[in-house]
Order: sequence, then C-alpha cells, then structure tokens
Amino acid sequence: MGIFFFYMFVASATPLFLWLEYHKLAVASIPGIFAMWILGAIYIISPSWWLEAWFIFTFSVNVVLAHYAAIVLYGMPYIKQKRLERQPKRLI
Repeated sequence: MGIFFFYMFVASATPLFLWLEYHKLAVASIPGIFAMWILGAIYIISPSWWLEAWFIFTFSVNVVLAHYAAIVLYGMPYIKQKRLERQPKRLI
C-alpha cells in the first residue's frame, strides 16, 4: 500500500505541472484526484473488494494522466529538438 501512496502524491502534483501550459487538462484532472484520495481513505477504513476495484481504477487513470503529463511537458520538447537537429540544413 505504500507504493500506492507514493504514486498518489505524484498524481496529485500533476495539475501543478500542467497549470501554465495545459490549464484545461489540469482542471479536468482535479475531480479524479479527489475521487482517488476519497476512495483510498474509505478503503483504508473499511476494505471491501468493490472499493478496492474503484480505488485501483481511479488510481490507474490518475497515474496514466501523470505519465502523459510528464511526456508532454518534458519529453516532447526534447523530441522536437532532436527532430530539428536531424533535418538537413538548407542553403537558401
């Protein structure tokens, strides 16, 4: 359960990273983060299989969104830079 809490904190920080460039995506991810934390807290208090299933689902969606945000924010500028470097130089 400890790894879940670590990733829950990472997924919760995702809107902070997205806020300047991707404001709409950051706002859209906030309800999922609240649902993930609420379901996680309820599951800790009284574990049941259906709460665990919904918690894992919201957790997975938020982790995928966090990884997508990391790729968009940090990977895409690097990929674009490498593509520009590989293009042949024009003489004109």
